[in-house]
Amino acid sequence: MNYLDALKQIHAAVRPDFYVEIGCLAGASLELADCPRLGIDPEPKITGALTQPTRLYRQTSDAFFARSDVDAIFGQKPDLAFIDGMHLAEFALRDFINLETHAAPHSLIVIDDVAPGDILWAERERQSQAWTGDVYRMIPILREYRPDLEIAVFDATILDFDKGIAVIGNLDPGNIVLRDAYAEIEERIKTGQWTAETTDGIRELLKVAPAEALAPYVAAHVAAHPSPRRTGPLLRYLELIKCSILNEIYLEDEFRLLYLRECLEGKAKYDPATYLDLRAAYPQRYAAFEAARNEGLLFERSLSNLGFAQSMMGRKRMENLHDCLEQIRKNDIPGDVIECGVWRGGGCIFMAAYLQAHGMTSRKVLVADSFRGLPVSSRPEDSNLDLSRGKAPELAISRAIVERNFNAYGLLSGNVVFIEGWFRDTLASAPCDQLALLRLDGDFYESTMDALTALYDRVAPGGAVIIDDYYAVPACANAVKDFFAARGEAIPEAIRIDWTGISFTKPDKE
Repeated sequence: MNYLDALKQIHAAVRPDFYVEIGCLAGASLELADCPRLGIDPEPKITGALTQPTRLYRQTSDAFFARSDVDAIFGQKPDLAFIDGMHLAEFALRDFINLETHAAPHSLIVIDDVAPGDILWAERERQSQAWTGDVYRMIPILREYRPDLEIAVFDATILDFDKGIAVIGNLDPGNIVLRDAYAEIEERIKTGQWTAETTDGIRELLKVAPAEALAPYVAAHVAAHPSPRRTGPLLRYLELIKCSILNEIYLEDEFRLLYLRECLEGKAKYDPATYLDLRAAYPQRYAAFEAARNEGLLFERSLSNLGFAQSMMGRKRMENLHDCLEQIRKNDIPGDVIECGVWRGGGCIFMAAYLQAHGMTSRKVLVADSFRGLPVSSRPEDSNLDLSRGKAPELAISRAIVERNFNAYGLLSGNVVFIEGWFRDTLASAPCDQLALLRLDGDFYESTMDALTALYDRVAPGGAVIIDDYYAVPACANAVKDFFAARGEAIPEAIRIDWTGISFTKPDKE
């Protein structure tokens, strides 16, 4: 398994809120983090676009951690860190000591280059194209001095070269054993301790596991060491709401209904054994179905496969909505919250759940939609896109259905206000003086422009603006660009959420 694929599996299981990487160079591994991240490298060469808030420190890791304000720079404890710096054991050890000091007990630290495929690559001086150095010696050092740590090593490759990664958990930020013993350890490194003569010797010393064991190992770690940010009853409740809105809980039953529909249509032949275990019968198709839901994509690019979720936004945009609500709560940004284009209401249902859970029910949840599908746009920019009720009935969800969905969660309360009609006719008179969060999901140029024109000036400075269709529908992006160009303003610096959505914080007026 390529080491980037291994890191993807780790990120998917940990779902870090903050990520730190030592030795980010071109940024390929740094970009895997779907969260704010911090990279440390004396000579970074990142040329590609970064899709999450990223801070780069152009210095050695030793110099960075010599600062007195590391905790202030971090702002929070990293849930996941990756060490890919100098390829010498003592450097990697210092990086581990420093990262553990500023991490949390639930955090994971991953170390690269611990299982070289050729003993020549493990020399302390580079003598070949591939070079891991003697980082592998870190593992027996940690096992000797810190038996309390949970350490596992797995196969991983880069191109055709074996390199291996180590996953280290059960951290103890207050433990000073390694720091106190560092001079002794460094001297023992110089005298050749913890070395192996062959790659087989390294594998035996480190107890390298196959790559297939990585994902279940990390999943078990996360279950045993959950982040406190995700374990309180309030957060468990909100996580359950998200799972329900996205129908992640009953996704296999949804796939089963798709199979039955295809049997009725003559596209598949009904088989009782297949019906009972569709995941086993269609593993690749189910994986694609699951991935489409996670990414907020149409399965097999068909509106008829929209299924039974109450939102099309997928996991990443749902998490972004949660993050934006956290932002306005923690920063005490005044105003109501609104979604323009709600489909089955899932986004607004989550906003209502969040506000209720945090006792913020004086704020209104504004649910703006025609409740009869998308309009036939009058703008030439939308001429190649017809999603009206006649063409896309799956998108025409009635107000009664949305209200029923709210009611199923017990959230159809007095602070939920429905705004029914086309945006051009209703949003200018929307019953709100100020907005803390504005979420746009209108697809079209016209709908996006109508919503921004009516509502953007009501968004409080520091408030969140989310545009769902920015990359999926070019006309939507053009509306955003034209709106700000007409005001003589630059588009605020935005975060790319996933394949389609962006969000940004409304800046203070200069």
